[in-house]
Amino acid sequence: MTVITSILMLGRKNIGVKQLEFDPAFNVVLGDIPSIQKANPRYVDVAFLGAHDANTGRATHGATVETAASKPLKRFEPLIRNYVYRYVRTQMATVYDQLRYGCRFLHIKVALHGDEWFTSHSILTGSLKTHITDVLRFLSEHENDGEIVSLLFQPIYMGDRSFADFYEDLAQIKYNGKNIFDYVRYKPVDEFRNSNGVRIGDLRYNDITGPNKETGVVLFMRRDQHCLPSWDAKKSAYPYFFDMDTNSIHVWHDHSDIKALDKGIGETVKEISSTDRYDDLLRLNQTQPSSTFRSLRDALYSIYSVSLVHTAKKHNIKLLERPDFAQMLKAMPVFQVDFVTSSYGDFNRRANVALREYNENLIKGLL
Repeated sequence: MTVITSILMLGRKNIGVKQLEFDPAFNVVLGDIPSIQKANPRYVDVAFLGAHDANTGRATHGATVETAASKPLKRFEPLIRNYVYRYVRTQMATVYDQLRYGCRFLHIKVALHGDEWFTSHSILTGSLKTHITDVLRFLSEHENDGEIVSLLFQPIYMGDRSFADFYEDLAQIKYNGKNIFDYVRYKPVDEFRNSNGVRIGDLRYNDITGPNKETGVVLFMRRDQHCLPSWDAKKSAYPYFFDMDTNSIHVWHDHSDIKALDKGIGETVKEISSTDRYDDLLRLNQTQPSSTFRSLRDALYSIYSVSLVHTAKKHNIKLLERPDFAQMLKAMPVFQVDFVTSSYGDFNRRANVALREYNENLIKGLL
């Protein structure tokens, strides 16, 4: 009976969650806080609501498997297509709507497919141009609001392309005549600590938004899976990408078992809070339920939890209601989750209110 039930669960297509429309808590989440320009907080101390695998809001059932996917996935995907879809999609809204609902830190996986850049999560989740146009549309509508939008790109497959090539291609994506680099106002970055550029711990609000308090962008790139030397980025005309692994702490707690997941969060909070080693780094809560079979409990959660977004809608509320939530947010101000636009338990509104309160107190403490 258990085997039959498991097979039926694996075959379900329905992800069990709908994106309900609701009013955002704030039109602007950071830029209209009184005296923020005067306080000029460090970027790494500001709290942001983040979306894990932000690009999956456009994932579709039966989409093409990415080039770098494992051989078993490529072979068996037609048989487990429903399961793959349910565990590929971590977001229910487009990038534009994620931004509209207060999300300001976007994690985007990219993959070269043929000669075109796509976003991915085991399967292709839309062209990169579509997602970046979403970002540029939001930026265009909020140019003078003093907001900060951060983009973290994680390449999955680059073929024979370099990071410099990727940046050049990114610059070709425009909305109302502007590309993403038109919103970058800080100086070139200190690439792997061997240049005179800006360091993430020294980057401040006014560096990002400029003297006129315009909305600005901060860019990150993950290079851990691609052993290309730092000069590749330095030769680019767009040296504005902070290396994610050098400039942040983002521990990945890879569990479907929620108890194990929460325990891992607590351990990371204690580690960060017990030392000043991470004070000058971006501190990100890289903690989302995932499909894994590392233990029997993980396997059971993966099979019976319906989908990642279904699990996230329940777990996100528990994160907000943790007794140590204030300590968690101070330790890891980037509060990144799956299903960031969930209204279950009033999550999205409550999360935005909590982060807004944190940032207001941060500003008051600096004045």
